[in-house]
Amino acid sequence: MVRKMQNAKSVCMMVLFVLLLATVHLGAQQRVTPVQPAPAGQLPAVSQTAPATGQNTAPATDQNTAPAPAPSTYLLGPDDLIVIQGLEMEEIVNKPYRIDPEGYISVPMLGRIKAGGMTVGDFETQLNQTASKYVRNPQLVASVTEFHSQPISVVGAVNLPGAQQLQGKKTLMQVISMVGGFRADAGNRLNIARELQWGVIPLPNATTDPSGKYSIVEISISELLQGRHPQLNILIMPNDVITVHVAETVYVVGDVHKPGGFVLGEHKNMTVLQAVAMAEGIYGTSDSKHSRIIHHAADGSVRSETPVNVKMILAGKSEDLPLDGGDILFVPGSLSKKVGLKTAEAAIQTASGLAIWRF
Repeated sequence: MVRKMQNAKSVCMMVLFVLLLATVHLGAQQRVTPVQPAPAGQLPAVSQTAPATGQNTAPATDQNTAPAPAPSTYLLGPDDLIVIQGLEMEEIVNKPYRIDPEGYISVPMLGRIKAGGMTVGDFETQLNQTASKYVRNPQLVASVTEFHSQPISVVGAVNLPGAQQLQGKKTLMQVISMVGGFRADAGNRLNIARELQWGVIPLPNATTDPSGKYSIVEISISELLQGRHPQLNILIMPNDVITVHVAETVYVVGDVHKPGGFVLGEHKNMTVLQAVAMAEGIYGTSDSKHSRIIHHAADGSVRSETPVNVKMILAGKSEDLPLDGGDILFVPGSLSKKVGLKTAEAAIQTASGLAIWRF
């Protein structure tokens, strides 16, 4: 009886062991594989099931998308070269079109289309309206590859003088930036000449030239750069001619440490004291009480002189006189002072020689 109970117990243990192995094996087969995170920049798979009617299927807006560029203010004109691009109408896309003197371009199948005097955006609207007669919902765009219709000229004391294209609305300071700014020897004024077909220059000192074809004005460069009169920064129009004058020069000669010419720069003039300072002062042998300012007329035909006491000006006891462009400040030397100086130098040398010989 005891043997039978032991055999039954052994059989039960074997059955339990087999069931345990089977359970472990089944659990291993049903273990779920962990989902790996999708790589950066990839989207998870989207169900191919069609959305229900009325469901919003618009893609989410990317907040980092750059805003669309502002429409160009450039006005198309004769000789500008336009290229039309689009997905349809292969007969006309990816080809250059030159605007004729009347302001039109000739497009195959569409005929003559006006472009002159229009912005690129306005031209595209008109182009698509014309193309809609042949193609449903055309999406044509235009771009300007060559600008030739709005030239201006900037000459004189600028770093990159020559002809420029406006390519839209530009102010005077923007145009000066386009030509690299003013040179170091630029003066204090610039002139603008404008064809009257573009209107009178909107400044109170603007005048009409003797021919009656141009509006001209003179602008102070220093006031323009200081920005205290923003109305001076006017809009530049096609065919404007901007002339930046070279600075005039004041000369200092005679009994000074550094004679030569000194550029006025953005200033209209300089004073006698400033000129002497730029010449690094006067010699002790100068006859500064009898200095002279020599004036020359613009055409060089007339010469005049103004006596000036530089010694009194340096001492602050006399009015500091102005020097205009082209003026010459002459500081003479004193013969008696030079003779006295030479005599003193000779005496010192003689005394030094005697002292050396004696000792």
